[in-house]
Amino acid sequence: MTNRMRRTFFASLTVLTSSVLFAAGGVNSVAMADNCGLERPVKVIVGYGAGGGTDSYARILASVLPEFLDETPVVVINKPGGAQVVAMKFVKGAAPNGLTLQVTAMGGGLMSTMLRDHGISWFEDFVPIAQFGETNQALVVQRDSGITTAAELIAFIKKEFADGQKTRWSHPGRGSVSHVGVTAFLELNGILGMTQDVPFKGGAETRNALISGEVDFSASGVHTVPAFNDILLAVGVLADQRDSVVSDIPTLKEQGIEFVPTSSPIVLAAPTGVPEAFVACMSEAVVSATQHSAFVNLTKKAQQAIVYRGSGDVETHLLGLARAWAPTIAEVRSTLNQ
Repeated sequence: MTNRMRRTFFASLTVLTSSVLFAAGGVNSVAMADNCGLERPVKVIVGYGAGGGTDSYARILASVLPEFLDETPVVVINKPGGAQVVAMKFVKGAAPNGLTLQVTAMGGGLMSTMLRDHGISWFEDFVPIAQFGETNQALVVQRDSGITTAAELIAFIKKEFADGQKTRWSHPGRGSVSHVGVTAFLELNGILGMTQDVPFKGGAETRNALISGEVDFSASGVHTVPAFNDILLAVGVLADQRDSVVSDIPTLKEQGIEFVPTSSPIVLAAPTGVPEAFVACMSEAVVSATQHSAFVNLTKKAQQAIVYRGSGDVETHLLGLARAWAPTIAEVRSTLNQ
């Protein structure tokens, strides 16, 4: 981590700590109605296009949440672009009245603010309301490749390099959670220089490059793997624990392979300045929504995990992820202009 990154990170940590302490003492100071004081429909901004994993999470939440907000409508609006930066800038500039929120995949969202100066500091510009889901990344190969474990993938990369070839791998854009996670895996196992990354726009293009044989391996959201189980094989999850829904894929930790966990919390957040009482009220509405049978059934159908954390726990968790990712982020930053 550069000196500038250290100063920015720990300045954010100081601001964050102060805001958490203040919120802890003030969340009950204002009484909230059953609809959390909302007088108009809530707009939930998603930084990806319709149909993706983050969008799916947001729409499932939006379909259930009104029941716990006195039937206040919740509308999902897609603003894709810039690794969720377009959406985050929009929400940052919105009035902090609870009517404009965002659902962010915090792997890519947090990483994008750490990688480049976009005029956004996630810890200073946004207040997490609750985490209600989580996506994990898996290393994926063609099923007929003969590779069945992460160790075998490492051996393949080394053999190809010894034969004068760099192994090609795909990801949905430099700076994405897939790019950072795989870069860390390659670097920690001493094989980063033996590979060539190939960026694409989005998960579908990334996956198609692997299916067509344009690349030798890829990283994919674990929840997408079952749909392509006949042609693709996941050889390891970049997480400390197995995915709670797609649980048949072993983690790299189980396999004794060096890696940096790159699970991505799915977080509902608001622009800084939103009343603390609103955050507490909305957080309670979210936890109730995640326990609703409709939410449980819809996420299960989409192969998506339900993981709940309240506002303070989300901030603590994200700070821990930022610390773990910082060394790899510094490495990736050095390659972005190459």
